[in-house]
Amino acid sequence: MISLTSNGTSRYSVVLAADASPSEQFAAAELTSFVRQVTGAVLPIVVGGTDRSHWHWHENSDPKMVIVGKNAMTEELGLDAEIEALGDEGFPIRSVGDTIVIAGGRLRGTLYGVYEFLETWLGCRWYTPDVSNIPTRDSVFLPELNVKKTPAFMIREAFDMGNFDGDWAARNKCNGGNHRLLNHHGGAVRCTGVHTFNWLVPPEEYFDAHPEYFSEVGGVRIKENTQLCLTNPDVLHICIGKVREFAKRNPDCTLISLSQNDWNNWCTCPECKKIDDEEE
Repeated sequence: MISLTSNGTSRYSVVLAADASPSEQFAAAELTSFVRQVTGAVLPIVVGGTDRSHWHWHENSDPKMVIVGKNAMTEELGLDAEIEALGDEGFPIRSVGDTIVIAGGRLRGTLYGVYEFLETWLGCRWYTPDVSNIPTRDSVFLPELNVKKTPAFMIREAFDMGNFDGDWAARNKCNGGNHRLLNHHGGAVRCTGVHTFNWLVPPEEYFDAHPEYFSEVGGVRIKENTQLCLTNPDVLHICIGKVREFAKRNPDCTLISLSQNDWNNWCTCPECKKIDDEEE
C-alpha cells in the first residue's frame, strides 16, 4: 500500500524533466492542484535533476516522488521503450516500490495519464465545464499501480458548444478540433471538417464545363444542392489532386475528410445506380 497523502500532508514531490513539453508542465500543475483540492496536501514540483535534496522532505522519513513525464528516472527504471511505444496519447501508470510514475506521449499522453490517475484513485469527475465533483479526504492510499492505456479512437469529440472548453475537453481526454485546446493541452487533432464534396470539386468552378461531374437526379445534372458523380474517373483524379495540395499546405492536419454534402440528391446516373443496386 502506497501512502500518497496522510492527514493532509505528503512526503511526495512531483518530478518533471527540465525539457518537459507544455502539456507535461500543465499535467504536473493539474496533478498538484487537484491533490491539494482533495486532500489539502501540497506536492512541490521539482523541475530537472534527480537530486533528492530538492524534493519534499518530511522529518524522519525519506522523500518520495511522483514522476510526471519521461525523464532520467524513467530511463533508469527501464520504462522509456514502453512509453515511446504507446504513441502521442498513450500512457503507463506504474508504481516501483513507493515511486509513482505517470508518463506517456509528450504531446498528450502524460496529461491524459494524470487525469486517469485523478479519476481512478482520487475520484475526480468533470461533468461539464461548470460542474465538477472533486471529493475531499485527508488520506489517499494507493494499491500497487500497473496500468497501461491507449485511446480506442483517433478523434474524440463531445460535439456540443457547451463542452468546447479546452480544460474540460482535456480532462475528459477529448482531442477534437472543435474544442478550444491550446498548446498546454497538447493541441487537437486537426481536420478539414465534413461535407466536403463542394470544397473538393466546386460546382461554380466545374459545372458549366463538366456537368457530368455532378449528380444526375431525374435524368438531369444539377448544380444547386448537388453531390458528386462518384463513378466519374475525372472526379476521382480531381479529388486526389485537391487532397495532395491541401496536405502539402497543411502538414499539421491529421485527417482530410472526403464526405458528401449535407443534403440528399445523390447521383442516379446509370453507373452510380448500378453500384447502388449491386450493394443494395
